[in-house]
Amino acid sequence: MKTSKQKIFNKKSVLYVLIASALASCTNKSDSYGILNSDRSINYKTAFDFVKKNAILNFHVSNSGNQEQDSKFINDNDITENVELSYDKSKELINSNAISDYSFVNFVLPYKVNFTNDFNWRKNVLKSYELPKTYVLNSEKSVIEASSYLNNRIKSLNIPYSAPFPQEDYWSFSHLLKEKKGSDIALVNLASFINRANGIPVTIDYAPVWGNADGGKAWNALVFDQKKSFAFAGGTDNIGNFDPKKIINSIKDTLNNSYTITKVYRRGFVPDTASVYLKYYKTLSKMGFTSTYSDIDVTDQYAKTIKYNVNGFYNDKTEIALLSVFSFNKWLPIAAISPKHKQMVFDKIGVGALYLVHSPDNYSKKALFYVDKSGKLLFFDKSKTSTITISQTESITTRLKNMAAENRNANNIASLAQNTINSKLENGKVYTLYKLSDSNWEKQETKSVANNKLSFSGQYQDGIYMTAPEKEEKINSKRPFIVAGGKVVFI
Repeated sequence: MKTSKQKIFNKKSVLYVLIASALASCTNKSDSYGILNSDRSINYKTAFDFVKKNAILNFHVSNSGNQEQDSKFINDNDITENVELSYDKSKELINSNAISDYSFVNFVLPYKVNFTNDFNWRKNVLKSYELPKTYVLNSEKSVIEASSYLNNRIKSLNIPYSAPFPQEDYWSFSHLLKEKKGSDIALVNLASFINRANGIPVTIDYAPVWGNADGGKAWNALVFDQKKSFAFAGGTDNIGNFDPKKIINSIKDTLNNSYTITKVYRRGFVPDTASVYLKYYKTLSKMGFTSTYSDIDVTDQYAKTIKYNVNGFYNDKTEIALLSVFSFNKWLPIAAISPKHKQMVFDKIGVGALYLVHSPDNYSKKALFYVDKSGKLLFFDKSKTSTITISQTESITTRLKNMAAENRNANNIASLAQNTINSKLENGKVYTLYKLSDSNWEKQETKSVANNKLSFSGQYQDGIYMTAPEKEEKINSKRPFIVAGGKVVFI
């Protein structure tokens, strides 16, 4: 699925005054909400107030494509029914401590899964997808088994894959079943509806953009507590059979068959009132950060990460600093901080990608760096020059991803993948070398492949480069590489 933090709304009717007034009233994410009593029973009034209050900064998309505030449409009866049904289905898990208070409050109790305006979906789900009475949910193992059982039910629908389109993320449960088609986002939403209705804390984790291939991906997470969760793919792969980092699960080539994770966010419900994404919503939403103030950064649960400190680079007058990743010839923002509000560190940055720290206007100070797989930062040194010799013209990861998309239902996918990994440059084929300069690709020189390698004669500074067939016009579809300290690294 091609997922990116783009605006999913056709029109905006957000009342920014509402956001300012809500800063003092919405609850921050915490382990202690006061919703569950010491005897593990639920405090219905506290739960009701909690859900109603947090509806202020949750939104849905209307049939006409407008973004609308949930609290104007969800009524007290909807909230009461939601609280009662969610606790009724989770109380066995809660009483046995199989799931934490945090998981119940964040991933079962909320009245919503995506951006739909259907606030009465639980009863509708349970009419057809209720767990059999034989399932006793009192342990971690039993929860995993129950979730896999429900996922197998979704598999049995044989929903065909279709190219992603924006409407999927505000389809209701009924609409999803009616369509019986969709990309990954449709299936993970369906799995979230069905699991949550049965009291199982399931949400959506998503990588807005990879560091070594175009696009991103969404999948499901079964969340036991803040530190422990299990990934699975709704309607496709159960827990234990799914690794979101893998392009093709049936081959073991980890080096060439893994996506580079830059950021992974977990879809949440509770707005973080201290979030830069809320304080500067009007500016950041234009860049695609539409619900990040309630989403949770879980990158470190999937990849090795580093921190990047901007103290000394930006001062306390800088309102917003952005972190962007270079993906298919575009800088795409994946995180934001506010030095003005004493936020000086970009946390949980995935290794193995090229990053840029910059301001929203792109004219202020910029910092460009590459993080290698070990977590070491490589900075470009323009005083260094080197020759460029490569045995591939784009990363194997990119070619595997394209191959997998074109052969989604192939029985021999593993052998096709091995052929892709082992393929070599064709001798005699002519390629042009380009260098990125001020957002434009400038031609450097043209050479032919010899001995399955492409060698250029010039001495080149550290920077971002690309090769494309001599007469290729659409060079922006090619995957670039960097030269850092004389070393070629495909990104």
